[in-house]
Amino acid sequence: MDENFKDILADTGEMALDSLIENEVIKEIPILGTSLKVIKGIKNIRDKAYLNKIKRFVECIGEIDEVKKRKLIEESRLDSKRRIKFGDALFTSIEQSDSLAKVEYIAVAFEAFLNSELSENDLRLICHVIRNSFTDELVDIIEKDTPELELKYSVASGLADIEYKELRVSMINTEPNYSISHAAEQLRDAWRKYKTVPNNG
Repeated sequence: MDENFKDILADTGEMALDSLIENEVIKEIPILGTSLKVIKGIKNIRDKAYLNKIKRFVECIGEIDEVKKRKLIEESRLDSKRRIKFGDALFTSIEQSDSLAKVEYIAVAFEAFLNSELSENDLRLICHVIRNSFTDELVDIIEKDTPELELKYSVASGLADIEYKELRVSMINTEPNYSISHAAEQLRDAWRKYKTVPNNG
């Protein structure tokens, strides 16, 4: 391996690029495994950042038992188009994450998916919400029982929903109510169950 590329990998800790490429879970997620193989021959800071994100993703998932691995492998091979669409959702979310905290949330959602607690559609929607959220609002809503930020500012990202009031002639305040979205609730449940490391994004 090129010495310059070894330098790029130096900060990724004990997990080398080769072990990431050969990781059974990564291999079964199209685009993730392929992208790692492609950047093995490229030497730039963006690739180093991506490697660190994938490393964090794998670390946060932790050990996956053989039953879950087999389930992922078998399901991923049933439909190649579905497999690519699924892989693209994960790749885009990890690659575009502007903090490691977001990568950790993607990992816990993926673990919930492996345990059949989230459907594939749920996982893709959660990835979309994570990608479109500001990290501060994401952490506030997912990790706190009562978010400090106003939920109305999180509607656009998908973290919150609008609850319109029934209009009455005598109403003075017509401002709608806001609540945490179903996707955010699902992510919150997954984070509480599967979190493995503190956020430091």
